[in-house]
Amino acid sequence: MLRNLIVTAFAALMLSACQTMTPPRFTAQQVTVLKAEGFSETPNGWELGLGDRLLFDFDQRELRAEQLPVIARLANVLKKVGIHRMRVEGHTDSTGTAEYNQQLSVDRARVVADALISGGAKDADVQVIGHGATQPIESNDTPESRQENRRVVIIVPPQGE
Repeated sequence: MLRNLIVTAFAALMLSACQTMTPPRFTAQQVTVLKAEGFSETPNGWELGLGDRLLFDFDQRELRAEQLPVIARLANVLKKVGIHRMRVEGHTDSTGTAEYNQQLSVDRARVVADALISGGAKDADVQVIGHGATQPIESNDTPESRQENRRVVIIVPPQGE
């Protein structure tokens, strides 16, 4: 009886220790930097929708020359506050086949990831995902709405996960 009580108490103690040892998701300094850079907190982490900053022209996968140093600077700023892991998600409008749009979205995400890497991020810490036309933020009914869907999003997932 005493042995069962000791085992149960020990198990409860170990379980509570695991819960209190969870590292904080982000430090105050990291949150300040993320907000200053235009990131918004979401259930998936901190998200920088490059929609208004980084849209792609129709059927294009290259960044404009002026965008490269901006993205490289972002990587350097995040690195300085200990943010290393990022997910780069590419999107397209609905023009074209699903297979073509899938590859185009991956290519767009890859070019942004390469710019982050040139700014100091490690390749192994930058995950590239293409969503094709599966996650539109606009209707795809007008040239303007299709332009909004041709985008890349950078997500900083919770640290320690």
